[in-house]
Amino acid sequence: MSSNERMGNEALTKLMTFLSRRELLRGSACGAAGLGLAAWGSQTRRDSARAAQEAICGGEEIKITYGFWDDVQRPAVEQQIAAFKELHPNITVEPQVVPWDDYWTKLQTGVAGGSTYDVFWMNADGLPVYASQGALVSIQEMVDDGSIDVDAYPQSLRSLYTFEDTVYGIPRDFDTIALFYNKDLFDKAGVEYPTADWTWDDLRPAAEKLTTEDGSQWGYASSLGGQQNYFNLIKQNEGEILNAEQTESMLSEPAACEALQFAGDFIADGLSPSVAVMQANDPHDLLFPAGVIAMIPGGSWNSLLFSEALPSTAVAPLPKGKVQASAIHGLANVIWSGGQNQCAALEWVKYLASADAERILGSTGTVIPAMEGLQEEWVASLPTLDLQIFVDAVDYSFPLPNPQAGPEWESNVNEVLIEAWSGGISRDEVCARADEAADAALKA
Repeated sequence: MSSNERMGNEALTKLMTFLSRRELLRGSACGAAGLGLAAWGSQTRRDSARAAQEAICGGEEIKITYGFWDDVQRPAVEQQIAAFKELHPNITVEPQVVPWDDYWTKLQTGVAGGSTYDVFWMNADGLPVYASQGALVSIQEMVDDGSIDVDAYPQSLRSLYTFEDTVYGIPRDFDTIALFYNKDLFDKAGVEYPTADWTWDDLRPAAEKLTTEDGSQWGYASSLGGQQNYFNLIKQNEGEILNAEQTESMLSEPAACEALQFAGDFIADGLSPSVAVMQANDPHDLLFPAGVIAMIPGGSWNSLLFSEALPSTAVAPLPKGKVQASAIHGLANVIWSGGQNQCAALEWVKYLASADAERILGSTGTVIPAMEGLQEEWVASLPTLDLQIFVDAVDYSFPLPNPQAGPEWESNVNEVLIEAWSGGISRDEVCARADEAADAALKA
């Protein structure tokens, strides 16, 4: 068994230490959120006292649920909830966090069974699926009457949550991808830090120097998702993921195939943790924060966790291929059409689209606010990291694939890559197999 297929004793010790430390960090985050909430709430109380006097939705006591998948963002969400409560004392918002791996299954089951969150996070992949099924409430009327100022948000993000000329969601954030690295591990190995001039030809040799033979440390994490890993590589190699109509896979084309092989070679050559290790220990949530990975491509949303868990974290632009490229995406808040408290749900979504709610996301360092002009607060929120890198990446970004067929195509591709990168499919066959798997869903 090669070193990348198992965790050495030192790596395992670091991981267990991080898990213990993370529980303390979560407790500290909750305490810090409470302090920030008191200060922010007092200002909101002064600004909105008059507005809060007139109860909405008939003045009844109402409770709605808010579903999302990222527990790291809970403190900021709780600040938003408390600020909303100042404005609307008769509405209680109950946060419900479901991990990503279970979120979509629970949502799909809940919608089909007639019981799910009143308001919930939606991504670009899911929007056409749920909108076409009539599962979402249109907010077009609030856009038309000016209750929500859509011009405050970039058109490229707004369009993700418009289906058949009807708006269903307003972006809450946007994200891009960069290269996080552990300065301590670079210093220990005597390797120079990544720079904006790095290319694939710099990335691979650095990963080799930063990988130890005993399995205690990997130079790079070639993770199992497209957004943070191989989508970027394909576009950097001047390839395409899907055709222009988003009805057919392009993964077997030479440029895309070279990128998939480049990503897989890190695992095959032991420079990245194995598929088995990464499936058991998420590289973004666990392995990099634990200090056993030197470099990992990650989203802007990872910044808060990494900076708190690993003070030696730094960030650089993704290494260039033939060109520079980074995926861009943004989540939106949407309303379930089957909810019994849609008046309150609409007010909650309206508030989440406000500058006040967006500022909370930015000032806490949680995510990049989608509203124009508020990104600077996020950049300044974590002074130990050069977060401007993520904002600058917008200039060379590309949107994530968003086919009307839904996200199953990507799940099919990932299943093929998991098998291939575990040694079950040859390097020469992986692209054709991934292409076939994607098309099976896109053309169904």
